[in-house]
Amino acid sequence: MGRDLYYTIPQFFENSLDNHAMVLSWRRVDDPNDDKDFLYQICRANGLSDIIVHASDTYSYTLTDYYQKPRQLVQGSFIYIARPEARYDWGIVEIAQQDRISIGKFGAIMGALYVPQHWNYVPRERRDEN
Repeated sequence: MGRDLYYTIPQFFENSLDNHAMVLSWRRVDDPNDDKDFLYQICRANGLSDIIVHASDTYSYTLTDYYQKPRQLVQGSFIYIARPEARYDWGIVEIAQQDRISIGKFGAIMGALYVPQHWNYVPRERRDEN
C-alpha cells in the first residue's frame, strides 16, 4: 500500500467530497512527509458520525492488505478502492463488516456517506443484479 495513485484520482475524490450533499467538511489526516497512504477525515451532515477514509492504491485488495491497513482505520472507517481498474475480494467485506469498516469503490463510498451504519450498506457493485 502507498501513495501510488495517479494524481487525478485524489483530485477527483476531493472534488467529489466538496460537492457531496452529505459532506460538511473534509481534511487530509495523513502526513505527506511520513505516511505512505492517502487518509481523509470526512465530517458528515445531519449528525452522522465522521468517517476516516483510506484511499487504497492497490490493484487487487486482499485479506493481507486488510490486516495491514493503516492504524488510523478504526470502527466506522471506509477503505476506498481508489483505482477504477482495481478489484477486491468480496469475502473481505464480511470480515470488515464485523469490524464495522466498509470497503468499496467510488460509487460505494458516495452512497455510504448517506447511511448512518455505512458498513451495512450494500452498494450497486455488490448487489445481485450485477
